[in-house]
Amino acid sequence: MIPGTLLEELRSHREKFEAELIGDILPYWMKYAVKPGKDGFYGAADLDGNPVEANLSCVLTARILWTYSEAAIHYDRKPEFAGMAHLAYRILQNQFLDPVYGGYFMEITPDGSVAVDVKHTYAQAFVIYALSKYMELVQDVKILTVIRDFYFLLESKAKDPSHPGYFEAFTRDWKLYGENRMADNNEPRSMNTHLHVMEAYAALFGVWCEGSVRKRLTELLELFIEKIIRPEGHLGIFFDEVFNEVEASKGICSFGHDIEASWLLLEAAGILGDASIRERMSPLCLKIADAVAREGVDQDGGLFLESSRFGSHLRTNKHWWPQAENLVGFMNAFEMTCDPKYWEIVKKAWAFVDKHLIDHQLGEWYTKVNRLGVPYLVEPADDPSPYYRNDWKIDPWKCPYHNGRAMLQLMKRLNMLIC
Repeated sequence: MIPGTLLEELRSHREKFEAELIGDILPYWMKYAVKPGKDGFYGAADLDGNPVEANLSCVLTARILWTYSEAAIHYDRKPEFAGMAHLAYRILQNQFLDPVYGGYFMEITPDGSVAVDVKHTYAQAFVIYALSKYMELVQDVKILTVIRDFYFLLESKAKDPSHPGYFEAFTRDWKLYGENRMADNNEPRSMNTHLHVMEAYAALFGVWCEGSVRKRLTELLELFIEKIIRPEGHLGIFFDEVFNEVEASKGICSFGHDIEASWLLLEAAGILGDASIRERMSPLCLKIADAVAREGVDQDGGLFLESSRFGSHLRTNKHWWPQAENLVGFMNAFEMTCDPKYWEIVKKAWAFVDKHLIDHQLGEWYTKVNRLGVPYLVEPADDPSPYYRNDWKIDPWKCPYHNGRAMLQLMKRLNMLIC
């Protein structure tokens, strides 16, 4: 039984999360991301929502597809949200799908021609993740056929037949690509790619209970249990072919990825339905959350980006996506334990986001703020952001997926606790 005071807090925050989702995040992207005529998306928009001449990324398009498919499902197939999902699906299939070699291009130009034809496993995984959620929305066997065919192609090209896990990147015709920018250090394996392949295959197994998907999802969860999660609870970052963490990676803690994994892994174990894996995964997910709470959460509830040099160097700026994952990760820990200390982190984290990250005047969230919550409106020379830009609200990586998904997750979880 939840005490009355806490029950009122949960109800109040559920209303706040829903207001942010349907009053800010979802309308923002429908207003500023869609081109006139509703025939495409802009690749970027500045802080005022003005379009910027920039390539459109596969990752952005897939994340829009996932977000609006999930929103449409949550809101009983609401036409505005479903229409955005349909548009994202058409763009993905008509402009990013490689008609010759299969798979999806990384970027297209504003006029729709191919700009970057490299095929990163990370990006391919997001396509499967998004298509699986779209299948859940439309319930169309034709979409399932698209997903199934792509899954078998990706398995035939990206799965390493000799070692655990997946290759990181390929040329257009699926030859291994050595200049692997997605893994930063160009190492053979990365935690980030495998986290999102796992996430994608869990979503896929949710709509298609196929034996090989079960096998691969099981392997990925075992890989996290045995190799990727460090003894102290943080995730390793970069690995060799047999998933030994490389020396350059061992001193790094990525708090956003840690707390994101703490709930994604448990969710995936639940979808898989293997009781033994879930029993092994549950305490590890709490260990991850506790490590983040101990070392990554600031006193105001904001989440630092990362630490390096074995924790001696802390990057104290607070980027938008770890703040979103911070909310869901500690909500998940609260659900698992009913320990109010985790709910207190959720409350503080939301207060920080509401006060400092959300642009209440122009909409959406700032890309990055400093430790005190002051937004960066230009790129600081001494702490550049990876991939994304502070002077844009929309860009190849700044999508409605992290914050939109967070609001949807929080609402769902609170609904279960309150009812």
